[in-house]
Amino acid sequence: MNVMNVMNSGLHWLLLACAGAVGTLLRAGCNHLSVRYLGSGFPWATLGVNVLGSFAFGAIIGLSRSRDAMPIAVEKILLVGLLGGFTTFSSFAFQSFEMLENGRPLTGIAYILGTNIATLLAIWGGLRLFGG
Repeated sequence: MNVMNVMNSGLHWLLLACAGAVGTLLRAGCNHLSVRYLGSGFPWATLGVNVLGSFAFGAIIGLSRSRDAMPIAVEKILLVGLLGGFTTFSSFAFQSFEMLENGRPLTGIAYILGTNIATLLAIWGGLRLFGG
């Protein structure tokens, strides 16, 4: 079966769903470990997952586009499925809003700026390391 047939088949959708489930479980595990070891006073897991997910996104795009290292079907499964389940931008937005609303504006602004700067640098790093 060639790549185009996989992309248009039920197998593609099944692999996409499985990758999303794996990403979700990885995110939940990161959250559990973060709260256990770092406490719940700051959303470290969300920040870490978003930075790591951004780095992985850059690495996958870099590998895929510069070296033709993977078929487009695999790229989509990894980016949309795995990283779509793993990264947590909606959680980031809510946690940022909650900090600002609850009278922690400096922490909220630091979190917003830190996350955006770190994830942009992570995308850049992934592209530079894996983009050739």
